[in-house]
Amino acid sequence: MAQGFPLRHVHPLGPLPGLGGHWNGKAYYGISEWIMNRAKIPAAEYEKVAQRFNPIAFDAREWVRTAKAAGMRHIMITSKHHDGFAMFQSAASPFNIAAASPFLRDPLKELSDACRTDGLRLGFYYSQSQDWHERDAVGNRWDFPAPGNFQNYLEGKAIPQIKELLNNYGPVAGIWFDTPGPITPEQSKALVNLVHDAQPQCLVNSRIGNGLGDYDTLGDMEIPRVPRAGLWESVDTHNDSWGFASDDLNFKTAREIAIRLVKVVSRGGVYMLNIGPDGRGRMPAESVRMLKQVGAWVHANETAIHGAEPTPLGSLAWGECTRKGSTLYLHVFDWPADGRLIVPGLHAKVTKAALSNSTAVTVKTIPDGLELQLPARPPKELIPVITLETTGPIKVSRDLYVLSGYENTLDTGGALLSGCKSNKVQWMEKFGDWKHAECAIEWAGAGSTATWAFRTAEPAEFYADVEYSLPAEDDYSEWHLTLDGKPVTFPLIDTGERAKRTAFGGALPRFRVYRVGLIRIEKPGLHELKLGPTGTAGKGAKVSGVTLRPAN
Repeated sequence: MAQGFPLRHVHPLGPLPGLGGHWNGKAYYGISEWIMNRAKIPAAEYEKVAQRFNPIAFDAREWVRTAKAAGMRHIMITSKHHDGFAMFQSAASPFNIAAASPFLRDPLKELSDACRTDGLRLGFYYSQSQDWHERDAVGNRWDFPAPGNFQNYLEGKAIPQIKELLNNYGPVAGIWFDTPGPITPEQSKALVNLVHDAQPQCLVNSRIGNGLGDYDTLGDMEIPRVPRAGLWESVDTHNDSWGFASDDLNFKTAREIAIRLVKVVSRGGVYMLNIGPDGRGRMPAESVRMLKQVGAWVHANETAIHGAEPTPLGSLAWGECTRKGSTLYLHVFDWPADGRLIVPGLHAKVTKAALSNSTAVTVKTIPDGLELQLPARPPKELIPVITLETTGPIKVSRDLYVLSGYENTLDTGGALLSGCKSNKVQWMEKFGDWKHAECAIEWAGAGSTATWAFRTAEPAEFYADVEYSLPAEDDYSEWHLTLDGKPVTFPLIDTGERAKRTAFGGALPRFRVYRVGLIRIEKPGLHELKLGPTGTAGKGAKVSGVTLRPAN
């Protein structure tokens, strides 16, 4: 069950604010909260930044009001990030906001009071393993070349500070741990027990490490391709960095945020959105403005989001589906040009169908599911939602459908693979934004294939675009794309992946789209699309999928 649309604040003290991704006149791209690490700033120098940190514009009530206006149910605030600076008053270490800065207040206490007043739950992010300020913790090898005694760090700082968070701020919704690193199963278990013993209702996420935790946290900015079992969350950020970066203005639009929220809920998860306030404690104006737009949509479509169940349907080219019992909610990202919306694989008796503006929708049964007749123009909202009330059994087919008039993405993660294997490729871009692509890799050469079996409800014509990355040695390797046994041969062209473009231990992929050309699907029914190399070249390709884009 999707239980909320939480906001995770990475407060400017991870990294210390006023830096905004810059140190000594130089911009350090990547995750801005890692600037102490990336610029190898000595702990003694970094401490001086705290002496000028004074977030006088911080207003806990305003933060909470903004979160509620956005339709959120809880806040997860960074209490201590990898730089070791505590954003709360701590007796365990003087490197904290109430003792080492001119602010001399405890913002977490103010935030906890504001959350209780306005009915939001509050949790705390805490970096349990990395602490670049401490000799015995993980991460700082420019100040402390030799590994320290990690247990000393746990007992001397981490455990006492976690106890402070659990004991000094009232009910805590969760402790959000991160980057477990070398922490042992026994150490992870001890921290989990510490949390549960102090507050049995407090949840621990999977980044405590060693397979523990009450729920799974996926990779940063990762949204699964299909519904996922169990309790899990997807963590996202409004621009590309998590901490405040003065150069990062790539803010997601309100519609993009709403779409990502719906995708997560439709797959059974919780969406956590990060905002990076600046050094004065202010949320970026762009974030506040767009969050209010998202919130207006969430409040208008509350039942389709909060507490909604994942989709019972297969992939939908035009959007997503959420469910509550016998009611289905169709979130239409791409409005049909002819007003006909096909819901493939759905067989149910619909008693009422209407848009969120109460406009009635006509529904008829077709062999491949349901066909809805919509107005020529969509309602003026971020995402139009159609409510289908049903009675009796809901029968669904999760067969893959390709629908005419829409972009249909065929991911290799959903393909039948032969002579290659599926692998999740992830990499980080300029400001630290993580990218994820489920790819077919390690092609064995001629005869290795990715195959999609899909159905169509009517004839259609598409451009077939292949998305891939490959190393220089596979320049112009020849591949074929086959539709129902009719091949189209084409070369793949190098995407610029080079050994010198490296980060986190490997070459950065550069995905590009190659347009193969027109393909015609002349009749409805079952079809097969097959992709693979024609010879021995191309073994290093990473193919994420094929997109069929309407040719009309």
